[in-house]
Amino acid sequence: MSTNFCSSTEDSNIVRNLESFTCVWLDSTIDQTDESRTTEQELRRIINHLFTCNDEKQCQQYIHDITQEKVVLIVSGKLGHSLVPRIHDLPQLSACYVFCANEKSHKKWADHYPKVKGVFVELDKLIRKLSDDQIDRYKLEDSAQISVINQHCQSLEERHAVYMWFQLYIEVLLRMHHKLSDRKELIDLCKNNCKGNNSELNIIDEFETKYKPEDAIRWYTRESCLYRILNKALRFQCFDTLFAFRFFITDIAKQIKSEYEKLIRTNRGSQSIYVYRGQAIGNNELQMM
Repeated sequence: MSTNFCSSTEDSNIVRNLESFTCVWLDSTIDQTDESRTTEQELRRIINHLFTCNDEKQCQQYIHDITQEKVVLIVSGKLGHSLVPRIHDLPQLSACYVFCANEKSHKKWADHYPKVKGVFVELDKLIRKLSDDQIDRYKLEDSAQISVINQHCQSLEERHAVYMWFQLYIEVLLRMHHKLSDRKELIDLCKNNCKGNNSELNIIDEFETKYKPEDAIRWYTRESCLYRILNKALRFQCFDTLFAFRFFITDIAKQIKSEYEKLIRTNRGSQSIYVYRGQAIGNNELQMM
C-alpha cells in the first residue's frame, strides 16, 4: 500500500511564503530519494517555494487555498489528465508543465489547455523550459501594480484614506532610528524564507557581509529574494514584512533622493526633466491613478 504525503519548503506553523510564486509538484512516484532531493534543489533555484505531493485531492485543495501567490504546477501525465480540467481556470494557476513517459499520448489532452506550457519526458528539458518561462513571469509580476490602494475599496474616499494611512506608515519607517540589529532581523527573515535553498542563502550571506547603505538600489535591483519579498509586501500591504525591511527602505529612499539632487544640479538650465517607467502599465492601474 502506498503512503500519501505532502511536503513543503515551509512549516505552516512558522513561515508563510513571502514571495509571489509557489511551485507545486504532483506525482504519485515522488519519494525522498537523493534523486528527488536533487530535483527539488534545481526547482528551488527557479522558484524558491516548493510544495511536493503524491495525493491529487490534497494537491487540489492546497492550490484552491492559495490567495496571494501564483502557482506553477508540475504534474505527471495521468494525474494531470484528471486534475488540470478542474483547476485550469483558477486565477492563481499561472502555468502547468506535464512530466510523463509518453509525450504523444498526453499531448492530445494537454493541447486543449492554454496554461499547459509543454509535455516533457526528459526532466532536464522541463527544467530549462520552466526556468526560461519563469524569467518572463517574474518580469510580468514586477510590472504588476505595487499599490498602496486596496483595490477592494469602492469609493474614492476609501481609497484616499487607505492611501494616506499607508503613506503615514512608510513615513514612520523612514523617520525611525535604525540599529544594527535591524539588519539581523531582515537577514533572519530572508534566511527563514529560503531555508534549504543554497543558491539564495549564498546571496543572503553576501548581503549580510557586504551590504552598504549606498548600495541599496543595486541590491534591490539584483535578482534575489530581497526584491521579490519587498515587492510582494508592498503589493499586499504586509506591514510586518515591511517593518522588517525598514532600514533597507530608508536606504533606498535616501539614495533616490541623493540621485535626484545630482540630477537637479546637472540639469539647472533645463525647465523639464523626463523620467520613464521601466515596465508596461495596465489600463486598470491607469484607472486607479
